[in-house]
Amino acid sequence: MNDISTAAPSSPPGPNRRTVMKAAAWSVPVIAVAVSTPLAAASTPEPQPAPGGGLSVWQGGTSVQTWTLTQPNRVQVNTGQNVGFESFNPDTGDAEPAGTFRSGVVTVTIQWGAGNGVTDPTSYRLEERNLNGWTRVGGVPAEGTSGLVQYTYTGILNGTSNIVPLPVVWLYPSAGGSLTPTYVNTALSSEYLSEKTSGSRVP
Repeated sequence: MNDISTAAPSSPPGPNRRTVMKAAAWSVPVIAVAVSTPLAAASTPEPQPAPGGGLSVWQGGTSVQTWTLTQPNRVQVNTGQNVGFESFNPDTGDAEPAGTFRSGVVTVTIQWGAGNGVTDPTSYRLEERNLNGWTRVGGVPAEGTSGLVQYTYTGILNGTSNIVPLPVVWLYPSAGGSLTPTYVNTALSSEYLSEKTSGSRVP
């Protein structure tokens, strides 16, 4: 009778279990560092308040136009007007990169009545034509010999690519017909930029 001898199967060549566990334990911190590094690099700084001292200037502005060739005659305020701002490096005089600075909340104020030689203004009524994303502060002013309305915008960033259209309103003489004497003044201001004003006597 032949003897059948048994032997434990030979292990294939390769690292033992303890070696594998050590390698796995050492690899964990390396993976954690590799994952966290791209997240830190992706963060971008928040835009800063626009610098003063003449280093930030409005681009564009308000306008007052009178229309008397078609009925009804009217005063058009800010039709086709846009606004933004630029900031400049104090050392080089070059424009700062777009999006570096913020204006803070922007306010447009439109007012009519006495001024610029008009001592006895006549009555006008306001019509909102296109607010272009701006928000009115308070209610629409009643028609009369004087009035004031304000609109705000959440804010704009510096750079020629960050231009926004202004709110457009029209003023009609309360009596209709020809334009009657009044003075229309507009002001553009923000938290971090100086006020810019302009006005026009009507008619």
